[in-house]
Amino acid sequence: MLILITLFIAIGLSLILKGYMENIFIIISAIIFYRQIIIYKEYKNLPYAFLISFIVLNSFIFFIKESVNIKEVQPIGEKEETLVLLVSEGEDRNYNIRERTTQIYYENGYKSFITGISDLYKYKSYYTDLGDSDFKRKTKEIEEKLKLHLGEGYEVVNTYMYSKPYFEKSIENIVESRYKKIIVCPLFMTEGKDYKIFKERYEKLTLVHHDLFNVEILEPLYKSNNLAMVYKNEVIRKINEIDDDAGVLLIGFEDKNNLEQDILFREKIKTYIEYEDKDDRIQIKMPLLENNKDDIIKDGEELLEYGINTLYVVFPTCAIDSIYTRYLVDSILKNLDMGNTKFYYIDPEKKIDSIVDELFTRISLMNT
Repeated sequence: MLILITLFIAIGLSLILKGYMENIFIIISAIIFYRQIIIYKEYKNLPYAFLISFIVLNSFIFFIKESVNIKEVQPIGEKEETLVLLVSEGEDRNYNIRERTTQIYYENGYKSFITGISDLYKYKSYYTDLGDSDFKRKTKEIEEKLKLHLGEGYEVVNTYMYSKPYFEKSIENIVESRYKKIIVCPLFMTEGKDYKIFKERYEKLTLVHHDLFNVEILEPLYKSNNLAMVYKNEVIRKINEIDDDAGVLLIGFEDKNNLEQDILFREKIKTYIEYEDKDDRIQIKMPLLENNKDDIIKDGEELLEYGINTLYVVFPTCAIDSIYTRYLVDSILKNLDMGNTKFYYIDPEKKIDSIVDELFTRISLMNT
């Protein structure tokens, strides 16, 4: 039975690893399968071998996840600048099994012991199909532009929940440098799942024990009128270019976001669009992204029944696109591919600038 256990472990590792390691385990799986199943027809112990290998693999996944606990450090100096700490989900440019395992653990808890292999395989598939992630490039752009706006007296640093540099590691550096004032800027649209994880991890740090008392946390971005206007302007601009009747899907995140705040922000965009759409050329639907995409597909098909020639897909309650949201866009557009209707995904070019302006305004108001 040990050989069968090895077979299932090799199959599992080939599903969650990439590159030459994936190829090695594919070859090992093929050799063992041919020998034990095709030649020796060893079927009797397959269920037991599968169960044991499942437990072993998931234990391996828990073992490789990143440890993100804060260490005890001592101050080595004192800085006069105000530290602006940008906190977001974080995502490596290429598939990183340890970081994605960390994300799965924090988002799903002990449920990930059952779903870990499947979830990692999905993430690997997203990278395989879509290529590199530009998540960190966008957060770096926010960091650089915000620092330029704020000027002297401010230090701006990116930190992440599920990628290096981890939030806790950044707090270690803050304790060592002893900044007099800290402003934490969560780059989340709503107080959803990831924001709650951030707050839980933040509260566990008990910063007062490290003599950090002057810490302010900004609200998520769902109240931003300027950001809503950016989406409205981009939708109107695109539709004016084509000069034809159009449909717009303002898609929300039920699982990841605070649903009430998610709806409020999308309603704001809808109101802005309808106010400017004097000729009633634009039909708008506000579906939710649930465990399946049926709601979105259904609303998209209903819009097509109006006889529109163009359909725009918008994810306005995602502050920074991840490889997952890019996969969703790609799969939704494929499902909606009907007739001669043209489909477009709207991710405004000025979105980054709008986020920077929003953060700059909020930080400036704190210091007046």
